[in-house]
Amino acid sequence: MNILVSCAGGPAAVGVIKSLKDINFNGKIVAIDCDKLSVGFHLADKSYVVPFSVEDIFWEEVLKIIRNENINLILPTGDADIVHFSKNKSMLNKMGVNVFMSSYTSINICQDKFKFYNKCKNKFSLPETTLLYKKLDFPILCKPKRGSGSRGIRLCYDENSLLSLETDESLHRSGDYIYQEYLPGQEYTIDTLCDMKSNPISIVVRKRLQIKAGISSKGEIIQNDFIEKSCFDICKFLNLKGPICLQMKEDECGVPKFIEINPRFGGSTYFATLAGVNFMEIILDLVDGKDVKINKPKNIKVLRYYNEVVVDE
Repeated sequence: MNILVSCAGGPAAVGVIKSLKDINFNGKIVAIDCDKLSVGFHLADKSYVVPFSVEDIFWEEVLKIIRNENINLILPTGDADIVHFSKNKSMLNKMGVNVFMSSYTSINICQDKFKFYNKCKNKFSLPETTLLYKKLDFPILCKPKRGSGSRGIRLCYDENSLLSLETDESLHRSGDYIYQEYLPGQEYTIDTLCDMKSNPISIVVRKRLQIKAGISSKGEIIQNDFIEKSCFDICKFLNLKGPICLQMKEDECGVPKFIEINPRFGGSTYFATLAGVNFMEIILDLVDGKDVKINKPKNIKVLRYYNEVVVDE
């Protein structure tokens, strides 16, 4: 089997490739990214520099790679990439290529945080979210309707700090933004894997002990029945498939609420692998039609650190 991993410079792609190597995957791993210095290039068997995924030529170039490398399975890891692959999922399936991910409809709901709120607010616990900040009490969390990695997010404690956002170019570059009830409690990431019938088959709950640039640098794998049941139900409700990264945070009463869902591998996917739940092993078994063995995650703490790669050019 030959596997294509997109957005190879991101932590999610690195976690996917490391997880494949942990199970001694004997196929070929092909990595793509728009940056020739992507770290995933040095972990994969073969790599390609491609145009930015927002460019029209991106899909044309990716199709060439899929055909030339006889790709059997695609694992997109970037927010823009998953849109391309989901839109072309039917065509890829006809080519004999398996794309283990959600539909474009489900992805579009999750990527627009206001659509997500309106879709789920009557069935699940979410922080109050609005387009008009005067409906909320301070402090108020301001964030782009579409975005990831905590980019463009601001916490405003009064109206003056809120009004200053009007001149904040970094926020406006992120697009339209929403206003959200601030949740002061513990934050969680829940790495979830659903089969192609939207059945969540593995749910790994993690406390985010330290966060840098939107990515967990320290985390603790835990068991939490309420969070696991909530994630199971919302994945079924949104008809999600493949790898899903859910975010929850506790309100002032300690009740976990959904703050967002990313319908892709999370940046700390490898934390689940270290806890004994290798999503890549499960995905390969599902694709091959084998019986799937699901391990219960071990309760562990994980510390992330940087490693260096020497590039020969």
